[in-house]
Amino acid sequence: MTETKNTAAQQDEPVEAAAAVVGDDGSVQALGAVAVQGNQAIVVAQFADMDSAKAAYYALLDAEVKRAIDIDGVLVANADYQGKVHIQKMTDHKTRNGFLWGAVGGAVIGLIFPPTILAGAVAVGVAGAAVGKAGNVLMKSDVAAELASVIAPGTSGIVALVSITAVDAVEATIPDAKVVKSAPVSDETAAAVKQAAKAGGSSAG
Repeated sequence: MTETKNTAAQQDEPVEAAAAVVGDDGSVQALGAVAVQGNQAIVVAQFADMDSAKAAYYALLDAEVKRAIDIDGVLVANADYQGKVHIQKMTDHKTRNGFLWGAVGGAVIGLIFPPTILAGAVAVGVAGAAVGKAGNVLMKSDVAAELASVIAPGTSGIVALVSITAVDAVEATIPDAKVVKSAPVSDETAAAVKQAAKAGGSSAG
């Protein structure tokens, strides 16, 4: 069974995004959906090991630095066999928009993972700020649960906030990903993530 994602086709119209499972016969079963309107999306990808996840991070970093892909933040994480999610310290990369990747990623991860399974006080703090500002709307949805399920116990992955038009390019840049899922987020949620990231500062990068 191959897992894939559906993304928004239009930027300016309300859309329904569904995380889906595609069977070998081509049939699609929608597992969760949420109506949103916005210009950005959350992307979560799973990798066989931490080295692969870090390689994907640096491939996306290179693309962002070259301005080939519009990416606001990426975070590398792994889930232990008890399901606890650990955030990996990477570079303190700052985008041309002034956002630290790690801080943005930390805020995003708080929207899709329950705070109780996030390891590390800084991560939980930034995540909590994002959840509070966004009204916890995304985290309560089935889509959030599907995004979170990508980084399953015993696996590594990346979580990113990207331009909705860049989702396909992001996926193409990380061909070693075993699973990739994405969902658009509202402009309000994206703004809350960025506000929380600024408040978190470089300590979450």
